[in-house]
Amino acid sequence: MVSFWRGVLFALVGVSLAGCAGLTQIEDTITKYDQGAHSVSAAEMNFFKSVQTVDCTSQFYLQAIGWANGTEHNFYINGICTPTILTDDQIKTRQALMDAITLYADKMAALASRDDSKTLDTNSQKLASNINNMAKQHQFSALPVAADVEAAIIGISDMVLDQKKFAEIKKAARDMQPDLQTVVMTLQKENIIFAQGIASKIDRIEAALRPLVAAEKQRGMVSFLDLLEARRILQSANPFSTTSLAADPDKDPQNVALQLNKALDAVLNANKAIASAGTGGIIASVNDLIARAQAAQSIQTALNK
Repeated sequence: MVSFWRGVLFALVGVSLAGCAGLTQIEDTITKYDQGAHSVSAAEMNFFKSVQTVDCTSQFYLQAIGWANGTEHNFYINGICTPTILTDDQIKTRQALMDAITLYADKMAALASRDDSKTLDTNSQKLASNINNMAKQHQFSALPVAADVEAAIIGISDMVLDQKKFAEIKKAARDMQPDLQTVVMTLQKENIIFAQGIASKIDRIEAALRPLVAAEKQRGMVSFLDLLEARRILQSANPFSTTSLAADPDKDPQNVALQLNKALDAVLNANKAIASAGTGGIIASVNDLIARAQAAQSIQTALNK
């Protein structure tokens, strides 16, 4: 009889340990989901800033070329620029969109943790409250489908701030999927538009440089150096790489935007898996997110060079 109860005890301990191992695995996986979301956010914000960079670079080169041709009477060596594609305020708005995604991922990690407290720190709660107020004050009105985006931001930030409603992680992921999808799709559409804007600015610089270099052809070998300098100028205008777009198509702005969009898709797909898949499906989706996030992170590295 003693050996029987000893066997039962060992069996119960085994079940308990297996359950703990499963919880630990899910907690670690959701933590990776959180980290992946932050990596995608960092790459996305660098992409937005690169839009401004190429815009201002284009303005300077075109002003300088115009000055050399006598069609411009002034240019700014000090880098003064008025962005025409994305202003500083517009970048702040998009930062708020990315903050909503990362705050949501932070909250999911908190829900998955074994700690008694499922709340975020004071700074995160303050940020969520600020984003919530921005949406309620219609500060996202300039975005496509603004009403939908504002409703999504309010839904996500409410979830981050709520201390009771979302106690179960699968329900939280399921309920937040539509709001998360609205924000992600808005960002994806803009990425393509902004990539086209970057490519257009680079094309304008090339179009302005060609006749300038051609006019100096009679200078013999010196014109060869002029051509090399024109090539360097054009390459420096591409914020993603010093190589030409033809030699390295992965550095084409539109391909960069597609990589970012795939990373955003991975954020959404991983959340869908958390909502409805088993442990294996969640792990696979989060691993895909990490891989996509690393690819997006490599873009960030290129932008920071």
